[in-house]
Amino acid sequence: MKKHFLLILSFCSMLSFAQTNRSIDVDKSMPPKKNTVKLKAPEKPSTNSRAYFQSLEAQNLSNPKLYKQELDAATNVTSQQFEAANAAYTAQAADDFEVPAGAFWSITDVYVSGTSVGAIYPDSYNVIFYSNSATNLPDAVIRTENVVLTAGSSSPTLPLASPIILGPGKYWISVQAVLDFSIGGQWYWNTYTSGTPLGQPFAWTNPGNGFGSTCSTVWNTASICLTSQLSDLQFSLNGTASTSCNTITGRILSTDPTQSPRVTRDGIPSTCAAPKAYPGDISAGNFHYKTYTVQNISGAAECVTFNFTNPDATAANQVFLVAYLGSFNPANVGANYLGDTGSSSAQGTLQTMSVNIPAGATVTLVTSEVTANSTFNDDYMIDVIATNCGAILKAGEVGGKQTISLYPNPTGGILHVNGMNVKQAKVVDASGKMISVKNSGNEINVEKLIKGTYILQLQDKEGNIHTDKIIKN
Repeated sequence: MKKHFLLILSFCSMLSFAQTNRSIDVDKSMPPKKNTVKLKAPEKPSTNSRAYFQSLEAQNLSNPKLYKQELDAATNVTSQQFEAANAAYTAQAADDFEVPAGAFWSITDVYVSGTSVGAIYPDSYNVIFYSNSATNLPDAVIRTENVVLTAGSSSPTLPLASPIILGPGKYWISVQAVLDFSIGGQWYWNTYTSGTPLGQPFAWTNPGNGFGSTCSTVWNTASICLTSQLSDLQFSLNGTASTSCNTITGRILSTDPTQSPRVTRDGIPSTCAAPKAYPGDISAGNFHYKTYTVQNISGAAECVTFNFTNPDATAANQVFLVAYLGSFNPANVGANYLGDTGSSSAQGTLQTMSVNIPAGATVTLVTSEVTANSTFNDDYMIDVIATNCGAILKAGEVGGKQTISLYPNPTGGILHVNGMNVKQAKVVDASGKMISVKNSGNEINVEKLIKGTYILQLQDKEGNIHTDKIIKN
């Protein structure tokens, strides 16, 4: 086998953590998810292979494109998992993308433009999402799964077993064909140059060092590892985008009330389509918590999504989010249970859940520490997402700090603030630019803002600061 033919995937072994550093309480150690899908063949004949695979993608596209890097192929690079006899050539390519500020992407499938050299097209692909490192390279694995097609394709649309939801920030995606060289030859990920790289240039690694490159043990920019490599890989991400109706911020303190026991983290997030039963109690002890309320003021049931992010850098500082229909009883944490995120959040991981809120009903959200008496260093965020933002009223925090509410939100001009004597108000747009707005007491004038989503920062005379997400319509 010639060295210039191959690139293959490598996974870092998972580290064993103490239970306090884990995001779930149930042991779910298992191989990557395997998702078998059947693609519909194009209905009309194609003049060439590129046209065929474009038709194949369009025929099997279930959601609109969220992001794409698709132009005519200039060259390509192998990203393939080979058989044991050729394991030294196993390598992996990855490219970055960015979810804009204020947005959440629900990615349902991935399209990748590739080229096969062999009689058999790959029918199995590994899809891996990574966080971004401080040096702008792939970092921690967010999700990995294997997608098996019922028919081979060199430029496949790869449906995920379940949508992956990503909040604002930079991420990396890797797609890797699983194909024995002795049976099907090689698969290459098509690249192209756009003059200026789209974000970061694509990255590559070859842990077995079959190619003798400088990227044998770590990720590096492909142009450093391999000569004559261009800046970007060709792919697209398909799914849906949403923005937050409201954002709740807070931090669990040692002065907050306690609950006993706490809810089991079973790793399964609640969804509107499949509400889950109460997962049970775990860990007797006293765990500090905070509560917030969200009300559906419409005349119909609403499916509401809660995206929860705890940016605390300490792995042991895990926070779990649970929803209750009506009231919450800290002495009976299973009563009125409605749903939970399945896993706790720390170090910026995004956890999500969706619950059905009946017409006129109030939901109590409870954030609780996983390890008793933790000391937290950052405020967490709960983004409230609904199709009808006007139907969902965030009443704010129930205990601890004073309840602060904004209305109407979305607003066309004047925003009213309850629960805070506002001294100063500032607005930040999606690009991070600070915009001055006028306030007269507890009325904030945002008439001059263009339509969009903003972060509103309020400060009272004592210097206390409250931030919230607002929508200008």
